[in-house]
Amino acid sequence: MARNRAFELRVALDPGDARPLQEVATQVNQVLGDRWTVLRVAPDLPEMVAVGPAFAPVGTSGYARDAFAAADALRSSGQFALVEADVPVPWTPDPVEKAAEWTTCTSDSDDPGWARTTIRWQQALDSMDPAVRGGVGVSIGHPDSGYTLHPQIGADTFDLARDRDVIDDDDDALDDLTPNPFWPLPNPGHGTSTASVIAGRPDPSGIAGVAPAASVVPVRATESVVQLFDSDVAAAVSHARRKKCQVVSMSLGGKGFFGLRREIDRAVAAGMIVMAAAGNVVRFVTAPASYDSCLAVAATGPGDVPWPGSSRGAAVDVSMPGHCVWVAGYDGTNPTVGQSNGTSYSVAHLAGAAALWIAHHGHASLVARYGAAHVQGAFLATLRRPRVCVVPEGWDRRWGIGRVDVAALLAAALPKAEQAEAARAAGASAAPGETLAATLGLEPTAAKSLLPAGVDESELVYRAMTDPLFAASLTAQVPSG
Repeated sequence: MARNRAFELRVALDPGDARPLQEVATQVNQVLGDRWTVLRVAPDLPEMVAVGPAFAPVGTSGYARDAFAAADALRSSGQFALVEADVPVPWTPDPVEKAAEWTTCTSDSDDPGWARTTIRWQQALDSMDPAVRGGVGVSIGHPDSGYTLHPQIGADTFDLARDRDVIDDDDDALDDLTPNPFWPLPNPGHGTSTASVIAGRPDPSGIAGVAPAASVVPVRATESVVQLFDSDVAAAVSHARRKKCQVVSMSLGGKGFFGLRREIDRAVAAGMIVMAAAGNVVRFVTAPASYDSCLAVAATGPGDVPWPGSSRGAAVDVSMPGHCVWVAGYDGTNPTVGQSNGTSYSVAHLAGAAALWIAHHGHASLVARYGAAHVQGAFLATLRRPRVCVVPEGWDRRWGIGRVDVAALLAAALPKAEQAEAARAAGASAAPGETLAATLGLEPTAAKSLLPAGVDESELVYRAMTDPLFAASLTAQVPSG
């Protein structure tokens, strides 16, 4: 019988030592009962996840209450170094913004290629050696809803020798476009839409990816890109790392957990450029985009106007087009081409740009020059060079340093080694308060005072994400100055 993940509780564990999986399972059963099992998040990772029965469906307050209670019981047992509930977040839209502002498209975006024109895509391709033009030889790991063979993308966009389904635990990441009736806010076809922006092959419809000669390695890791298990995302990033991808693009966001942060750190250390969507509608930057070791991408629209539906804040690195972007998609099971909105497409644009940059300079050459652990730092330092990002008059820095000009990115001189090393400070664990500060849009150290002894930061993050009034009350407690 197939598992119904909508009625699974998950608690992430770090035993803190080399205890065998079965021993950990026995200890979990002693605390929570014998209906719980323990699995590794991914085959090569030390982090584990305890899985047990839920009596309320995912996305409900009862589900969250039971998950945090289970985590608290395991934490109180004193047998584990780290314990954190893996809880999909039922997003609460920001009541200040108007939905019409998020979705209305003007005649400025009637041309399906407007976003590529804006980022000077054709000029970037023209500057590349024909042997690598378009991202030849670069693989982009793509944790999302899976792939489909949409007629406007091109079957060779996807590397189906390396795909993975971490939900069904098999090697076929096909998205069957059938939503799970028990899963809130499902997004069938989402992986197809984002892949069309990353690396879709040029098509008469006007659809083309930023890196049309690169390969997308699809990893089916979500049934909803806004309500997801972060342990599934960590497993997907692990797969992309083990399959030697050079870029990871995540058009998704959740609460996060320590194992996802650690796996992104491992991916960056292995020479990968890892990035995620900043988030939509909820204003604060979601995880994993909020992590220091993950590039966070906000959204703009035609004319480089910041999209009001985009998350924004100190964690955002750069912006890319995400409002009124033309993508391949589906109306039910019927393939379509049309406009869509979201930071999902912003990060997809940056992933394509990163693939072009890697192909242009050569991944092996970048590793030789900087060391694998500083390839992402070199990319970020290049983005920060003058004129690589367009900065319109009156630009709001909460949308990052500007909107990337891909032709300028490829033309820019590579940074010095010390600049690459300093561009990104990544650590295997967050200082107390950092995750909460990113959620509230505060400076990294500003939330320390909000964490009295014994308070579970993960639960505070969840409450801040789901209750705007609670988030406002926390922000008001931060000392000024």
